[in-house]
Amino acid sequence: MYNSFLSFNKTKFTNRLEVCFLIVFCVNFIFKIIDLGYSSFWYDEIISVQSASLDFGHIKHVSEWDKNPPFYYYCLSVWIKLLNDSEFTVRLLSVIFSSLAAGTLFLLANNYFNKTTAVISSLLFLSSNILFYYSHEARAYSLVLLLALISTYLYFSFKENSTLKTILLLGLINFLLIYTHYIAGLVLFFQTLLIFFFFDKKWILKYLISVFLVLGLTILRFTKKQLFLIIDFNSSGSVFWLKKADFNYFKECLSEFLFNDYMAVIFLFVILSVIILLIIKKEGDFKFHIIYALLLSVGSIMILYFLGKITPIFLDRYLIFTLPFLFILIGFGLSFIKNPSISITLIALFCMVCSFKINYKTDKGMDYRNAVKFIKSIKQKGDLIIVKTKDVKPLFGYYYEADFFKKKELSSNETILFCSAWADLSQSPTDYRRVIVIDSFEELNPNEYEFQKKLSEVKKMYYKTNEYKGVKISFYK
Repeated sequence: MYNSFLSFNKTKFTNRLEVCFLIVFCVNFIFKIIDLGYSSFWYDEIISVQSASLDFGHIKHVSEWDKNPPFYYYCLSVWIKLLNDSEFTVRLLSVIFSSLAAGTLFLLANNYFNKTTAVISSLLFLSSNILFYYSHEARAYSLVLLLALISTYLYFSFKENSTLKTILLLGLINFLLIYTHYIAGLVLFFQTLLIFFFFDKKWILKYLISVFLVLGLTILRFTKKQLFLIIDFNSSGSVFWLKKADFNYFKECLSEFLFNDYMAVIFLFVILSVIILLIIKKEGDFKFHIIYALLLSVGSIMILYFLGKITPIFLDRYLIFTLPFLFILIGFGLSFIKNPSISITLIALFCMVCSFKINYKTDKGMDYRNAVKFIKSIKQKGDLIIVKTKDVKPLFGYYYEADFFKKKELSSNETILFCSAWADLSQSPTDYRRVIVIDSFEELNPNEYEFQKKLSEVKKMYYKTNEYKGVKISFYK
């Protein structure tokens, strides 16, 4: 009875798969360019633009102080040189990566599960608010998503036909995955783990070729400082925006990944049902693909959660590569409903409702574009502008002066100072009629109290505004 039940609804789209891929890509692309340039760049994004604006040979060394490897910056560098560095253009690269990931997910789910899984997982991918948000983010997360799916497709292909081409491509993609984000190394870890349980010795030796390729490219491309950074990635004494994992944040992540609290319970029940079916079913191929999806989704989340209790590493954005595999498990579980059109229709209606709840403007943590526009409109001769902190200089410079990253400095920097503490000031505020202070990370700056105290001793604050998100502007004279 179980065998007949589990073999039900295993048909696939076999004709015109290229057309299906193109449709999924185009729908995602059109959907995700809505309000793409609406929000200002914020701190994280400007790091990407600044890094991509460096000479190609210098980009790698950004990773010696940044906690992200450089492959995304290389891609963005080429993209900016071909087009420009506007908000729309820069984020468009992430939209393309996300849309390609959607098409790859469809092919993966169709070819190695069934067509119902392919349709449902694609619908969930399209209507995910968090995936939409990061498709509008000039960071590496959409690229990680794409590479994880391509790696999985090649890994499954390797199990069917271990050609040298497949082995070499798998090794290259897995290297690029790690060269894009260190956490994504979990994909390589789980693939290697499964090799010893589902492959014979002959296949293991072939797979090791791809592993050695990854190790060889890592030695060639990573600097010594980067390798030390990997070992100490997000140490417990890390920066202020990283916190150790707790159960409340764990629940928030699940709720965000699976649309809301109620749907998280329902979808987790579906995934649990798949696990039960996995225990009942004895066929190797069936178990292999399901176990792989479980490890990359549930396994990755749980590993990072428990590691996150030791070191601040459990972040939703670090985990979005797990979402397609959660969606595959959900789609596969729902594919066992006797009439697949029922499950697809219900999910389609649910996704339509979710589409109205997506934040299409993807408001960022800072509205620096309008804040700087305001400063430029009211700046007068004899004003001193103090921008805090020093790290915000690229963001301020990008909006204050055209081609800032080509010139590296502002042409009028004698009246604009960048500082993190009072001791950083190279000019005295008393030499100016009016002082305008732009604050970001105000509550997190340990030198903030001293700065305000010292400035208040020589100038009197007469106006301040918090109108621009993430930015406080204060006027002294």
